[in-house]
Amino acid sequence: MNAPLHRRAARATASARASGADRCAGHAAAALAAAALAACGSGQTGLLAVELTTAPGSTVLDGVAKLRLTVTEPRTVAEATRNGAGGFDIVLDVDASGLAGSLIVEGFDGAGDLVACGQSPPFPVAAINARLVVYMAPPLSIAPAPRLLTPRRGDVTGAALDYGAIFAGGVDADGAPSDAIAIYNAYDHTLVAGKPMPAPRERLQLGIGTNGAVFLYGGLDANHDATGTFLRFDTTVAPNGAYSNLGEQAGLPRAGETAVPVGANHFLVTGTPPLEILNNLVNPRTDVPSLPPVAVTVIDTERKPVVVFAGPDGVVRFRDNRFDVLSDRIQRVDHGITALPGGRVLVVGGAPKGGPLDAEALLIDAATGELTPIATLLATPRARPGVAATRRHLVVSGGLDANGAPIPDAEVFDATTLAPAGVIPALPRIAPFAFALTDDQILIGGGIEPSDTLELFTPPPPPPP
Repeated sequence: MNAPLHRRAARATASARASGADRCAGHAAAALAAAALAACGSGQTGLLAVELTTAPGSTVLDGVAKLRLTVTEPRTVAEATRNGAGGFDIVLDVDASGLAGSLIVEGFDGAGDLVACGQSPPFPVAAINARLVVYMAPPLSIAPAPRLLTPRRGDVTGAALDYGAIFAGGVDADGAPSDAIAIYNAYDHTLVAGKPMPAPRERLQLGIGTNGAVFLYGGLDANHDATGTFLRFDTTVAPNGAYSNLGEQAGLPRAGETAVPVGANHFLVTGTPPLEILNNLVNPRTDVPSLPPVAVTVIDTERKPVVVFAGPDGVVRFRDNRFDVLSDRIQRVDHGITALPGGRVLVVGGAPKGGPLDAEALLIDAATGELTPIATLLATPRARPGVAATRRHLVVSGGLDANGAPIPDAEVFDATTLAPAGVIPALPRIAPFAFALTDDQILIGGGIEPSDTLELFTPPPPPPP
């Protein structure tokens, strides 16, 4: 698997050169661009091979007449029109500053309208050879990712990585738990299968540690009983990872809860009683009786990690190793939660405890604990949506409507102002996962019903500085 090595190779990138077009793996792939990025004063050059990929079967690149590539650091722009062979030939010379930059790709039709766009995760612009794959889609759209999450399953547990996302366990169409684990790499949009878990699990808890470590706790076993299994999965071990058994935690079973980070290899696991994982040790917390699974970690304005929990008994904050109740009157069920820019947290979707679905949301300042109700954020009230936010956009996807029917769309908002940005089609999913990727996209998938399709929200290109 060695996913962090994939990440390092992609980030240690200095230049690019490619041309032509081809079809592979059932999706459009175009090797389109070009550049020799010279390291300042050293005379060294590197080669950044850039490929474009799309949703399977998409024809969005067919209408592109002009392609624009932008390296953000140092900001360098190059354009090319489609050549006689049907491809593009772009030469882009960039000083290799060693600073982190991204590659923005924009495709325009013959009328000059933007019809496709994409962006890479950040990488150091240095004189090193590497390869990037940029996912292209219409701006402000949700479309299938280039790879399927196989085997097809529901109730998959996922977590965001700094180079993509990891998925573990779940339940197949026959109701049997799965032992599958896989990593999605946002630098090349591959999905790499990891070594199967020692035993099948569904609804387990994932904690993302340091140096490629992933901690897996509990989950339902083949008999649908909650377990206290504690594993460490090392993603850096070739070819597909390795496990360390950290012991069965007798008397502390857990399933369908959330592991939220509070430090390096340090997590809180929700449920009754709450659990604290620090490196390889698990201990119950006794200062609160229980914690709801709807929780998120945010870095507040004082650069401190803060966890906010929101559930049917109110809103609780964990900061400086202690819990405090922000409200015992704001009680919600079937909602989602996400971190927003500026050290804020948003609770959205669901319903007041004992009440009907509504369009309300709750904005929380993680540092001060200030709560700001928002009376009507959503256009469609929805229970159990997928919620995630990047620096620029908030996406609330899927869920159930007031009649109990899955909702086939997602609502998009400005992540800073919460102004509506549009309602766009998406697969109808109940309780999907949604993760912000470092390429400014949001990865959506999973849910209660078995599915193998992952989706990507693609925003418009960021405005120039």
